[in-house]
Amino acid sequence: MRQGREIADHVGRVMNIVEGRSRPAQTDPAYERLARSWRRSLNKHSIDPGLSSVPKVVTAYELREHRERIETFMRIAREGVERLHHELLPANYCVLLTDATGVTVDYRTVPALEKEFKDEGFRNGTCWAEEHEGTCGVGTTLADRQPTLVHRGEHFRSHNTQFTCSSAPILGLQDEPIAVLDASALYSPDARESQLLVFRMVCDKARLIEDAYAHYSLRTYWTLQLGQVAEFMPVETDYLIAFDDDGRIVGGNRRARQELINHNGRHAEFLHDLFECTASDIMVSAHASPGTPFPLRMMATGRRLFAVLRAPNARSLAQVTLAKPVITADDVTAPRGFRHLALGDPRVKANVACAVKVANRDIPVMLLGETGTGKEAFARAIHDFSDRAKQPFVALNCAAIPESLIESELFGYRDGAFTGARSKGAKGKILQSDGGTLFLDEIGDMPLSLQSRLLRVLAEGEVVPLGAEQPTPVNLHVVCATHQDLPELVRQGRFREDLFYRLNGASFMLPPLRNREDKRELIQLVLREECAAMGREELRIPEETMTRLLSYDWPGNIRQLRHAIRYACAIADGTQVTIEHFPQELRTNNHSPRVALQPPPQQQIPQPTQQQAAAVTSPQPAAPRGIGGAVPDPCELRDGEPLNEACLQLRQKMLDALRRNHWRVTETARQLGMSRATFYRKMARLRIVAPNYLDGEERMVENG
Repeated sequence: MRQGREIADHVGRVMNIVEGRSRPAQTDPAYERLARSWRRSLNKHSIDPGLSSVPKVVTAYELREHRERIETFMRIAREGVERLHHELLPANYCVLLTDATGVTVDYRTVPALEKEFKDEGFRNGTCWAEEHEGTCGVGTTLADRQPTLVHRGEHFRSHNTQFTCSSAPILGLQDEPIAVLDASALYSPDARESQLLVFRMVCDKARLIEDAYAHYSLRTYWTLQLGQVAEFMPVETDYLIAFDDDGRIVGGNRRARQELINHNGRHAEFLHDLFECTASDIMVSAHASPGTPFPLRMMATGRRLFAVLRAPNARSLAQVTLAKPVITADDVTAPRGFRHLALGDPRVKANVACAVKVANRDIPVMLLGETGTGKEAFARAIHDFSDRAKQPFVALNCAAIPESLIESELFGYRDGAFTGARSKGAKGKILQSDGGTLFLDEIGDMPLSLQSRLLRVLAEGEVVPLGAEQPTPVNLHVVCATHQDLPELVRQGRFREDLFYRLNGASFMLPPLRNREDKRELIQLVLREECAAMGREELRIPEETMTRLLSYDWPGNIRQLRHAIRYACAIADGTQVTIEHFPQELRTNNHSPRVALQPPPQQQIPQPTQQQAAAVTSPQPAAPRGIGGAVPDPCELRDGEPLNEACLQLRQKMLDALRRNHWRVTETARQLGMSRATFYRKMARLRIVAPNYLDGEERMVENG
């Protein structure tokens, strides 16, 4: 029972603050919000702060109407309410859910205190709106649409000053209030800080209910579940974005709307406005490994998120995303993981036959071939076939990341390892792929300084992140790829010989598209996939156009083919695509049709017999030539040959520039008008070694 003196003191404090004779004891935004609510309660709603009656309770008929308006939402929210009540019951908190008018539609009490709670107005049907009760958890939350903690004397009405209330709003897709989740106690310590943990728990459960209802409301659209950590994706979603078949964004959960869709005054209308890819690219990535998180990079900030794609309603991803290729007898017997690839070419079939035999044998794999020949798709197929299929597949393009960042990307770092590092550090690609497969694309572009560290990881099975002192064990399968001639790079000193043999456990040469015997089937397969990704009926390629496509050299290989067909499907209006729908370089192609789709003599690969395919051995040191020839260099030296005058002058010029730039290779190469790769090659040939390489077994004398 509130004493008369307590009520008078409370009323006096309220009047002093409302009338400006004093200010709240605290000056943070939360107290300012409460002061504004007090002013509304008195000046706008004309509520008496000394009022001692219990809150208003609606009739049973009215309560039924309030519940029926949000019946579906209540069904979804029930699990969240139950969980919060179970967690707070030992501390004697009741939990209630109100609708957007502040009427309690679901309520969980404390059995031992049921009568006391009921006497104070905590029951189904009670209205906690600010216009009836003044400043309180539910009412102020609805007025401000923000989570609110109202502790004891912070309530407006004296009747409520012994309670503590933690409330959080649940908003709809248009940021309209649907409900409020609240946890209240009759008795609590005087210190407001004692309620912060309960307040945080209420906010978390409200967000969980809100996200679940957003997911339900957007169920008829494609939905992307996004998170910052791939491993958390099965249990927690940070962002939810829904889009239609055209890639137009139709909604998302509140966090996605505030932080992604509407950011810095800009509104993303389509997925390609938000990410560095299109809706078609996302569907292709999701189809390759359904249910497995795949990375997406933000267009505006470069921030990386992980995503899982969900199909509309009950449609499966395989049914809608990509058209299923026509299953042939060969497709039925194709190994798991390789069935989505075109396997009509004998060399591709031989590669697959060998790959399935080494996939689970802890043998590193090296994929050779021109750019765009499908090396990453082949690497992922090996992963999907292997026993590691349910573990991460992590890819890193060594040529696409600046030299200054590739070390932290690959090995990770601890907090404070360098200026600008994240406060909690970051896991590198190696640790992210622990238990699964690490795919290193363009391995020939990896800087020499990192090759020795990678060699140690492979040899010892452990990695030391930047700034860390203790190594972390790691278990992974490494697949690397390159279009360069690695033995030539080894001879030039640009690639470590010991790392080459460590990575080159089993090598596979992927044929260029122009030499594949299943080119027609591959074109038809890509056409079906692109039509399905765009939601179009399957288009047809006339024979005249097909002949032109078969005669084209396809210097960009399968990647170029896919982009060309995607473009043609996008602009074709009828039921077929003709040569006029393809990019300019295909329409003006003057190459005559090839008589036979065979590789040049120096690239021919003998077909392995069944016995040879079964017994996979390590390849010979000399890799196939012709992948990337070296440009003759006037300073090329044989072993033991002294430097001539021209080489000495160039060497001194490079050394001087390196010292001026504190051995920053990228900046030095730019100043001297060389590419980074050329600069590294000349460093190796002129026997220039950076000071930080001069340790242990790698110690060299700088003057040669």
